[in-house]
Amino acid sequence: MLTVLSKIFGPHRAVSIYAFLKTWGLPVVGGVGVVVVAAALLLLNDSGEHEHDSFMTVAVLSATPINGDLKNGVIASVKLPDGSATSITSTEAPISQTVGTSACVEKRVYVDSGEARYRFKLPRYCEAS
Repeated sequence: MLTVLSKIFGPHRAVSIYAFLKTWGLPVVGGVGVVVVAAALLLLNDSGEHEHDSFMTVAVLSATPINGDLKNGVIASVKLPDGSATSITSTEAPISQTVGTSACVEKRVYVDSGEARYRFKLPRYCEAS
């Protein structure tokens, strides 16, 4: 690398550039990389706005208490009305304790992407619909 630098910049400048790259090159490249990744995440991120779509009662395929206790939450696989299955996690004790063979789920749709997301709700929301 030193020979290439000396052909481009001359022997005295090549040594200075080489010493700078050896001591500060990796931190500078790392810092620039972090700034580029952070800027890309900031600029390419959507707003995250969502709209409520519906409440629905779904069948629970399996439910596992977090750390063996429903007070800590539940991870459950549910069957959606369109026939597909998804996994939903809730860490709120009052909601987690209502998950049995069926559960009340809120469907939320993100404005920018149209992607549907689901979360557990208290059964009273599904009874009111």
